[in-house]
Amino acid sequence: MLTVITKQIVPSLIFQSLGKNQTNLIHRILWIRSASKIPPGIVGKYKRVLPAHMYKPRPQWETGDIDPYPNFDLSKILRPGFENSEELKTADDVVKHAFTLEYATRAEIQQYYSDYLVKVVQRHPLDQSSYEVLIAKLTARIRMHIKYGDIDPRRISRRNVVSKLQMMRNFLLNKLMHADYDVYEWVKKVLRIEHTPENPFITQVHHNDRESERMRFQQQAHDAVQVKKNELKLRFATEKEKFAAEQESLLNEIQRDLQDLRLQIAKHNEIRRQRTRTIVE
Repeated sequence: MLTVITKQIVPSLIFQSLGKNQTNLIHRILWIRSASKIPPGIVGKYKRVLPAHMYKPRPQWETGDIDPYPNFDLSKILRPGFENSEELKTADDVVKHAFTLEYATRAEIQQYYSDYLVKVVQRHPLDQSSYEVLIAKLTARIRMHIKYGDIDPRRISRRNVVSKLQMMRNFLLNKLMHADYDVYEWVKKVLRIEHTPENPFITQVHHNDRESERMRFQQQAHDAVQVKKNELKLRFATEKEKFAAEQESLLNEIQRDLQDLRLQIAKHNEIRRQRTRTIVE
């Protein structure tokens, strides 16, 4: 419950007896606290009340990661560096629980997840600089940012960081594709990444928001025209069969009429020949 200071006029004979200027002065000085409710809104990162129109939904991450950050059981995984500790093996359960990832920082959790992905793709235990290892590390960072970005969707800087990390990973994936295509396909399959190779002969053009909006509306109009054309094609295809049947029947009628006309002409010519013969005879 918040308390907001508001003005409130207190009727009194003494105040009414004062002049107009004195009354205004008293109204400016006299403040009475009145309880008011928190306005409807969204509670932000620092527990501040935000208007409803300032709320932003969860961002749509188009990074190409098929699998999100996995839900590890943090209460059963030790922090990085304490896996082979002899003291923890004989320690109490409470002490072991204190050294798990449940009480670790985000950096330690990210380090564990990064090592988890690196062990899957590294060529040997000392491999820390190959394309596969660098791609795995960037993938771990991207998925960690996506996880915490869904929790705090108002933080725009995290989206910028994710876009930069994605550009770096795409660059390394292109390098790996040109170096060894089989390993490139294997890394995409193991890390569950979708990546479309860039065409070096196509120039990448970046449009501003206004141009992108115009292109989007233009594409929508083009799609609507294509849908209308497809509907007309289907309708014309169904009507084409009817037209072909009607055309065939009409041509048959014309052929019959022509045949009848030829017969009538032949009869008329025969009658004329007979008349000419009788006249000559």
